[in-house]
Amino acid sequence: MSDEIQVNSNEQNEISLKKKIIVLVATILLITGITFCSWLFSSINNAYVRLILSALLNLTNGAVAFIAIKITKIKIGIELKNFYQYLIGLGIALVLSLFIAFIPAWAGHSIVGSHQDYKFINLLINFLFYMLIIGPVEELIFRVYVQETFISFFNKNKWIGVILASMLFGIWHLINGSFFQVLFTFMIGSVFGFAKYFIKQYKYLGLSFTHGLYDFLNVIVRMFVI
Repeated sequence: MSDEIQVNSNEQNEISLKKKIIVLVATILLITGITFCSWLFSSINNAYVRLILSALLNLTNGAVAFIAIKITKIKIGIELKNFYQYLIGLGIALVLSLFIAFIPAWAGHSIVGSHQDYKFINLLINFLFYMLIIGPVEELIFRVYVQETFISFFNKNKWIGVILASMLFGIWHLINGSFFQVLFTFMIGSVFGFAKYFIKQYKYLGLSFTHGLYDFLNVIVRMFVI
């Protein structure tokens, strides 16, 4: 009888693993397909229309990830009153921005893009776009869903799951540029991922805040430093 119970348990674990893999592959393919639709917007001359369509695509990707999270029963970890996560996020965003954006720009070698003319409305729109859409959506996809799924595949050396999720994060950004963009985002994703992995108080909202603020600070550099 004990042998039979063990067999049933193993079969259930195998089914669970297969389910995770199927959902993961389907989610990645679907999100990749949705993301590639952004190429269709390149012919649209109105920047605000492009921004709205981009926001809708990102929110759609977030919805796909949310469904995958629910199917695989991953906990998002929303803790509104956990203010420590925002302090951690602020520190990470400022340090990354200092060494990746501000210092290189001051030295005359920008790696976050070319100069962008200042307009208050554009500054405000960028702030809302990165803080309310890009940060929350990309962290939901890659640090909550993808990273936690990869980590669950390893009984030991769970940190490998962080590396794999960061690699996928980098490859996903290939649509925005070159191999340098992939390597660049892989390193940033690794910082976010390992911070989440090692710091228990660093939850989803903190990650979203970090990601959005870092991207917005790059806009600040492009407008006022470069």
